[in-house]
Amino acid sequence: MIKIRHLLIVLCLATLASSLFAGGFALSGVGSRATAMGGAFRGLADDSSAMFWNPAGLAFMDENSVSLGGTFIMPSAKWENPNHPTTASLRLGETESEKSLKAFPNAFVTMAKHPKFKYGLGVFVPYGLGSTWDLYAHNAAWNKFPENEMSSSIAIIDVHPSVGYQIMPNLSAGAGISVMYGTINLAKFGPSSVPTFAIATTEISGSGMGFGGNLGVMFKPTQCMSLGLTGKLPSSINMKGDTEVQNYSATAADPTGATFDTETTLKLPAEIGLGFSTTRIPKLTLNLDYAYTMWSRLDKAELVLTGAPDSDLLFNWEDTSRISLGAEYDMGCNKIRLGAYWDQSPIPEETQTPTLSDIGNKISANLGWGRFFGNIGVDANFQYVMFTEREVTVMNAPNNVMGTYNAQSLSGNIGLTYKF
Repeated sequence: MIKIRHLLIVLCLATLASSLFAGGFALSGVGSRATAMGGAFRGLADDSSAMFWNPAGLAFMDENSVSLGGTFIMPSAKWENPNHPTTASLRLGETESEKSLKAFPNAFVTMAKHPKFKYGLGVFVPYGLGSTWDLYAHNAAWNKFPENEMSSSIAIIDVHPSVGYQIMPNLSAGAGISVMYGTINLAKFGPSSVPTFAIATTEISGSGMGFGGNLGVMFKPTQCMSLGLTGKLPSSINMKGDTEVQNYSATAADPTGATFDTETTLKLPAEIGLGFSTTRIPKLTLNLDYAYTMWSRLDKAELVLTGAPDSDLLFNWEDTSRISLGAEYDMGCNKIRLGAYWDQSPIPEETQTPTLSDIGNKISANLGWGRFFGNIGVDANFQYVMFTEREVTVMNAPNNVMGTYNAQSLSGNIGLTYKF
């Protein structure tokens, strides 16, 4: 049976499989227009993606709408082995993760004909992505050893009914409920604990459901100024699945192993945000956002294995800040958007591994366009995210991997809206 410490590595990767956009494993936002403005949207929130950013914005809408969209992401990550003795089995030099295009759809329906009470339903992916690596310089004689022995993937779908109510002509409140379904798949390698076998791979897959919610307030002190205050409740997704262990050697024709029933809990953070929007300059909308995400809730996780004792793993993730800037210029039929954000990474060096693609603080550059053709609107944007390089020089086995980490990502987003 594989050692419990190796399964703890699996749990670390499973619960922390990361995105290439925002802190931890969160995506940078929802909606093409909001993303094009760097996610500076809490103080504006005047389209259907308000269900994600600030549900209070629904209260000031006056048209029903149906929106469909999708985000397409091409991540790129590199890891360089410093050739420490503890990583002697890993490839020397620089290794790049497998490149693949990721797609995350979203859909919204908003009903806004009532003078004060508005409601809607959104379906989107707030957390996702991962990475795949060929990191182990294994013996070619080992039979049936996988080519990509280290990978992680996570996706959480949020079905999000929301309401907004206009308390006063310049004041509104809103709330949304998150019904979340999450899936996890990953693979990890390590020394085998079975005699005569050299190495073992561990693959884990699981799924589960959880619940959460968000709240928002919007205040418009003047016709050209708007303030938004939002909060996201902490939540958890209880995951159940299987952990499969396979042991490899040059002498055995086939790998040998076992499968274990596995349970764990994925903790999602609380968040508070403040947004400001102004249209004081004619035809120009300027937005500023600040968000504080409480990733320190993910301090440790418990792995429950059938036939083995429960174990705790300490993560020590840290709370983070994000500052976003955005602008939209009205050119008549067309709207041009610019945005940027600076976002901290919550992951300390003591728990950094190659599959955690959030390797450092991030800076984004965003460019977008939008236009309405009658009742049909089209939005598109492009985003580039640059990560600061991270060098992990202190070993904290089995929770991290030493080396030099680099990452970047390119993404595009397109949205279609029909108003009626």
